[in-house]
Amino acid sequence: MPIGRGEYSRLDEQDSRPVGDDALPQQRTGRGVEYAELEISEPTVFGEEEDAQFHEEFSTYDTRGAKTQAWRRKRFSLAHICMVAIGCLGVYAVLVVVWRSLASNSGSDPSVGVPGPHSDKSDINSNTPINRSRKRQLTYDNVGRITGLVETKSLNWIAHRSDPSIDGLHREIHEGFFVIHKADNSTWEHRLAEYNDVKNAALGLMETFTPQSWSVSADWEYLLFNVHSERVWRHSVKGTYYLYNNKEKTMIPLTGTGNNKIQRVEWAPTGHQMLFVRDNNLFVTDMMHEIQVTEDGSDEVFNGLADWVYEEEVLGSGASSWWSPDGKALAYLRLDDSKVPVFQYELFHPDNGSVVYPADIRLHYPKPGANNPLVTLFVYQPGFGRDSGQAKATSKARDDVDTDYHPHQIIFEKLFSPDDTIITNVAWLTNEHDRLIVHTMNRVQDQLKVYLANADPKQLSAKLVRERNTNEAGGDGAWIEITSPPIFVPKSSVQNLTSDGYISLVENGEHTHLALFSPLDAAQPTVWLTSGDYDVVSGSVSFSRKTGRVSFLSSQASTTKFNLYVVSLNSDEAAPHPRALSPPTLKSSHDRLNNEGARDGNYDASYSTGAGFYTLSYKGPNLPWQVVYSATDESFELVLADNSNAQNELNLYDLPTVEYFEIPNEAGDKMNAMAIFPPGVDKSAKSKYGVLFRVYGGPNSQQVSQSFSLDWHSALVSQLDVPDMPWIVATVDGRGTGYKGRKFRSSISKRLGIFEPADQAAGAKYFQGLEYVNPHRMAIWGWSYGGYTTSRAIERHSDVFRVGMAVAPVTSWRFYDSIYTERYMKTPDANADGYMASTVSNATAFGNAKFLIQHGTGDDNVHLQNTLALVDLLQSNNVPGFEMATYTDSDHGIYTHNVRAALYGRMTNFLFRSFHELENKEFDFWRHTDPNESISNRR
Repeated sequence: MPIGRGEYSRLDEQDSRPVGDDALPQQRTGRGVEYAELEISEPTVFGEEEDAQFHEEFSTYDTRGAKTQAWRRKRFSLAHICMVAIGCLGVYAVLVVVWRSLASNSGSDPSVGVPGPHSDKSDINSNTPINRSRKRQLTYDNVGRITGLVETKSLNWIAHRSDPSIDGLHREIHEGFFVIHKADNSTWEHRLAEYNDVKNAALGLMETFTPQSWSVSADWEYLLFNVHSERVWRHSVKGTYYLYNNKEKTMIPLTGTGNNKIQRVEWAPTGHQMLFVRDNNLFVTDMMHEIQVTEDGSDEVFNGLADWVYEEEVLGSGASSWWSPDGKALAYLRLDDSKVPVFQYELFHPDNGSVVYPADIRLHYPKPGANNPLVTLFVYQPGFGRDSGQAKATSKARDDVDTDYHPHQIIFEKLFSPDDTIITNVAWLTNEHDRLIVHTMNRVQDQLKVYLANADPKQLSAKLVRERNTNEAGGDGAWIEITSPPIFVPKSSVQNLTSDGYISLVENGEHTHLALFSPLDAAQPTVWLTSGDYDVVSGSVSFSRKTGRVSFLSSQASTTKFNLYVVSLNSDEAAPHPRALSPPTLKSSHDRLNNEGARDGNYDASYSTGAGFYTLSYKGPNLPWQVVYSATDESFELVLADNSNAQNELNLYDLPTVEYFEIPNEAGDKMNAMAIFPPGVDKSAKSKYGVLFRVYGGPNSQQVSQSFSLDWHSALVSQLDVPDMPWIVATVDGRGTGYKGRKFRSSISKRLGIFEPADQAAGAKYFQGLEYVNPHRMAIWGWSYGGYTTSRAIERHSDVFRVGMAVAPVTSWRFYDSIYTERYMKTPDANADGYMASTVSNATAFGNAKFLIQHGTGDDNVHLQNTLALVDLLQSNNVPGFEMATYTDSDHGIYTHNVRAALYGRMTNFLFRSFHELENKEFDFWRHTDPNESISNRR
């Protein structure tokens, strides 16, 4: 399941688009904006052919049970013809009168463009809103095109090659050159290479030079191009890489062999050394020599690269190797999956269908109770340029006669047993290559041990400096969150700091806050940099050595929006007081940005290498924008994107409105909630809206966020012309979700699937009490963990939710991966009753609702096994009203073969059709009374 801030599902992360450091040419990205989840290239109505056919029939459906087509079989007499003609003339006259009346009012009626009148009929099934302005209607077809206009720009920050005092540099392609520019100086430019020179150098190496990404060495002498990417898992790719020498204007493959199988590359922070991983083995190169660091890489052993479960659940990245700040050493993990069981599934159309037999995919995937990867930490010093046999163009680390330059394993004191150890964080706490901080947890992640490791080959050891155990007295026994790595603070960068230290995110009571530890082996924080009833956002922290300022995002203003704050380590205050940097006081002349309504909301930030500049990204709820600021010059402002063009386009449409509020649950907690209302929503109770709940609900997730979104849900509520069925889309973050305190979050520990659906039902009951809501039209849908919550909601609360739609759901936690599941559920042996209670197992309740379940057959994350188990349960119990759809070879994101539009089309059709059938009581075989039963009763 997902980790990281604000991530509620995996809908948009696993598409097949190229992945790289910097796409060529520089282009818009979706980061920070939730783009439409429909494919833009192909128009869709309601999905597949049978769905479109049903929609056509639905539009002309006669609720009296018959279609009046008998006239087609009659022979018309002259009288009939006259009667029809007279009737047509009458209708025409009425239409003319109405048309003229409307035309006369169009120029002066102040009500034009605002919601119009509604029917006074009391029947809730016939109170469709007719609020229509003269603006365009948002549809499933145009929502993708509109959101495609929204730009989200960022700068590719880069350090100066020799002078760290020069900050604010970023790389880009400009006027046919690969260049480095300075954010606050439009005339500052360093040209790395001309595009045509690079293209000419590529002749003979490839048919066409069409790189997907590029990066530059720390000394700016080499450019690295990825010309082909192949996605592996969520974060990892295999690529084909070429190196361009800026001085000699020559290009060569990154490596002489296996260049099309490079799994990871990373420049050293100094010079032009690089590490890369091929065939699960770690290599380093200085462009003259290539050294193979490890030799045991295989399908079962991963060196400097994460295996599936570490990538997905621990590191949030495919990388498990880290250069030291001086570039003279690197630390890396070795992950041994030899005892991890293999999960196998098939791709039915490998190689675009050119192969007739399916491809078998074998994946080391630990499930609860199974063996986890065995993890060890190594440090290696390449030692380029020494006279020790390294003069060969290629060599192996074991060939070095000086054993100090072999990989060395770090030895930890008082570590958990090998099969009970997870390494969650590794970071260098030095300007050189002598010290590491390492975070380790036990298997179920309720104990944390933090180590300070000496990276000297002569005394490799890791000292335990602090620990935490939630099972001790006063603890709740729940999990400890994995946070972003600590940040090194040299004593020279902070006044009155007598020893080197580091900044780390630590739970302090109910919330996660920033703490400074000094010296490095301190067991307790020297000072808390933040405190209070809010959380600092993991992954958002930056430290400026020049100014001693720490910047971060937090939920201090609201739990549904993040703002940027700064606190100084040089403060004289005993408890430093953070200062808000957002919303900013804009200095630009951009009218849209100077609108106060365009500034209050949710923010993100990215920092230059020296943290002297930052890109402030407004994420919503209105249209996003990005502006660059200086940490030291308050007069500086550089607007990257204001999205005025997108705003002009949006002004042409009737758009839904979004409201944020709180809803109580049965425990008395106030849950964050939001609702998307149709354009011109009528709350006078003349109209009766159905409510579709969009749910995720996973631990520490957040779905109610003040971020801009225009997607399938927006189009759904805009379909006011669908007969008698208007919709509101609601979202509720119940117990277990993030930013509401540890007690709220950890309440679901050891009992997943109990409180999450109950809180969604509480939200539904809240809406059922609103006078403009049809209490009988409650539906729920979700993806991944949201699919699980949806399934549990139907299983446990089908008296409230009459329709459920689950995409790629977990249905039994015995089927999901060990590290995620055991974090929240412990092991199956320790919590057998909890696992049983959390499984979707009650088929009876599904007979009271309509249920749609969809899954990709190539899902490496939540295996199709989950859906098949639930479907088997429903079929074996002869449960009516459920449908299933699979998507061939699609992974968890369900993009393969452009099927995303079909998925949403099927959901749209199922939603409308299900309530139509429920409310019109169409014939249902399962509910049909046995005619023999009445006879037997009479006997």
